[in-house]
Amino acid sequence: MTDIPFFTSEKIADGSYKIKNGFTSGFDTLAYLVKGSNYALLIDTILGFGDLNAYCRTLTDKPVKVVNTHAHWDHIGGNFHFDACYMPVRDIKYFQECIGYSKEDIFEAARNSAKDEYKDVLVLDENFAGTHPIKVFPIDDGDVFDLGDRRIEVVAVGGHTPGSIVLIDDKTRICYSGDACNGNTLIEFDNSLPVSIYLENLKRLKTFASRFDMMYGGHEIFDSSIIDEGIETASRVVAGTDDKCEETGITGNIICYAARKNEDGNGRADGKRFNMSYDPSRITGEDTKKQVI
Repeated sequence: MTDIPFFTSEKIADGSYKIKNGFTSGFDTLAYLVKGSNYALLIDTILGFGDLNAYCRTLTDKPVKVVNTHAHWDHIGGNFHFDACYMPVRDIKYFQECIGYSKEDIFEAARNSAKDEYKDVLVLDENFAGTHPIKVFPIDDGDVFDLGDRRIEVVAVGGHTPGSIVLIDDKTRICYSGDACNGNTLIEFDNSLPVSIYLENLKRLKTFASRFDMMYGGHEIFDSSIIDEGIETASRVVAGTDDKCEETGITGNIICYAARKNEDGNGRADGKRFNMSYDPSRITGEDTKKQVI
């Protein structure tokens, strides 16, 4: 039987690892394990294709705590191999809505994503877990994970989702940024914040930028200067001077991209890195941060 590389990892800094699925093809989703003297912090859990809990045990003998940068499936799918997670308080309701996928559903998604040589050798076994209730501990802006020999601070950057966060590790000068600011920042969902609010949150993130050099995100890695591109691009959207490139979004609605893409659909035509999609009916608006229950 072919050995299936459910996960591969790469050391990115002292006690810090980038983790991704090793048997899938196409767009990568990334998780990160940061080791401390008291415990290790797993930042996001990708898609649930493989037992990420067991894999983390090959990288550390310390207890592992899970924190999610936001509640989209490609960042929380592996949560169900753990007993608990820490979640931005404003995204907990969306995490709860994920309950309902069976072990078989996740296995089938893994097969569809697998490279050809692995499609027929995947087995529905303990590497796959259906969704089920787990303990969820709320976190918010300013909270700190004290790993013993390093402290990692939570900074709220709502936009992609209301509760989206980044996590700053001063020891390694790394910002673990989830989907908060990257080359394809999606502000198009029903629960995304208005672009004007996202812009203000990016400006606040900029005030922390002296503390990190690199932004290790959920799909891409950039240096911290991409925040400036994000601020510039979101500002153009709010001012109405962006490229307004219409296309069909992930949910089937007509959305706009702020900057024109290359002919192959990847990257910006002007050579810059940050781009964003948005709902043209939700460029400005308020963010009361109140729950409607």
